[in-house]
Amino acid sequence: MTSPKTFATRAVSPVHGRLAIFGMAVAVAISIDLHLRLSGQVSPIWQTLSEYVYGYLSPGSTAAPLFGAMCLALGFGSLALLGGIAKAHRGGYESVLVLLGVWCAGLLVLALVPVDPEGQARSLAGQIHNYAALVAFLALPAAAWLLTRPGRARCPWEPRRTMIRRLSVASFAAVVIVLGGFVWTMLTGPSQQEVTLGLFERLLFAVDLTLLATMVRPLLSHR
Repeated sequence: MTSPKTFATRAVSPVHGRLAIFGMAVAVAISIDLHLRLSGQVSPIWQTLSEYVYGYLSPGSTAAPLFGAMCLALGFGSLALLGGIAKAHRGGYESVLVLLGVWCAGLLVLALVPVDPEGQARSLAGQIHNYAALVAFLALPAAAWLLTRPGRARCPWEPRRTMIRRLSVASFAAVVIVLGGFVWTMLTGPSQQEVTLGLFERLLFAVDLTLLATMVRPLLSHR
């Protein structure tokens, strides 16, 4: 019969955990680089992260590939987390895996489909970008919330249940604020923008990174 200690050892995946941390670290490094190099072109207060695609790193060289690399790195790290959860739980976590898959797919869309330039008419590509972002940023906290449902026997995430759920609520709240800001801007026009979309979206980005890191931590534990 499998002992509790053996079960706990098997219920983690250090390789997936390290890959997840690596992907997240690369995404954070690229994000910092974009903020520093494009500080004079993209306002971190009023403009969203997606608008870095229209910044110029040098004459004739846009930051679009770098932004895409940031999304792909975060998607890679999230996919590693998904793999770690799948390895730790062989059944009963299908909804968590599906939602994390939606989050990863959304990041892929964000990397490949650019947002509409500020002040220009909305295009099909821009709408796809916006809806993919909305679905992705709702899927992640939903996955985290379901991951920590009560009643999971010997669940590696149980010790961090309170923190994960608090971060999930914070993520949902940030999404609501950002979505409300977008709706307000659509109704009143960019000239009447009163919600600092860029600031709140960066807050959402920070909360979600912290949430992902908290979800990854049990994968690195051998206890």
